Amino acid sequence: MKKQPVNRIIKINRKGGQWKIQQLFGELAERLNRLPDADEVRRNPLRSAPAGLTEMVF
Repeated sequence: MKKQPVNRIIKINRKGGQWKIQQLFGELAERLNRLPDADEVRRNPLRSAPAGLTEMVF
């Protein structure tokens, strides 16, 4: 007997603060995953992360 696949719908509560944190983390992950071009690397030297972003991770 084959099992039937179950489709689930996830409801997102956009009024809560958790959604905003997950949204920011997803945007950060997309930016980190993107490869910068050579000109952008020359213009932006390495520097420490802003304090606002480190509170969320650590």
